[in-house]
Amino acid sequence: MSITMKQFSIGKLLAVLKGAVILPFKTSSVGRLSRISGRLTVKNKGEFVVGRNVSFHAKPFQSSISVNKRATLWVGDNVFFNYGIDIGCTKSIRIGSNTIIGPMVNMIDSNFHPVDADDRSQSRDIIISDNVWIGRGALILPGVTIGSNTVIAAGSVVTRDIPANVLAGGTPAKVIREIRVPNEWIRRYN
Repeated sequence: MSITMKQFSIGKLLAVLKGAVILPFKTSSVGRLSRISGRLTVKNKGEFVVGRNVSFHAKPFQSSISVNKRATLWVGDNVFFNYGIDIGCTKSIRIGSNTIIGPMVNMIDSNFHPVDADDRSQSRDIIISDNVWIGRGALILPGVTIGSNTVIAAGSVVTRDIPANVLAGGTPAKVIREIRVPNEWIRRYN
């Protein structure tokens, strides 16, 4: 069975429109050219703000985003989310512009339940600065700030702040080395 160019164009247009139609209903605000490819489950009871040209590539594995009441999930411009993303926002998660989130990344700003009777842990903000790349399978835990231009290696567990312009990795993640990032240089995804 062959697909004509007209059918291909209509199919591609519908795929783009699907993202354009779904995001406004599930978000508090969405910028132009933001889109979904694949299956993205969004449970938004708080504030979910999506910038311009944000791409959710949720296939072959679906992605999931949950924003609780009185919580804010803010996504900057030109952000790419690969498949299998799981974001749990109970207070505040901020993802800077020009950021790449690799496949199977998990971000949670709360432990969701106490470890024991003496556990007084609360939700703590997550801040991911501009031009960050988070590798496959990384886990970003409550209270973490990741500096601009930083790369988080695949499989890392980020339990504490990571400065700007470094490669960090491991469990728990620590700085491996500084990286050279010229002013105004933006990391691109393929």
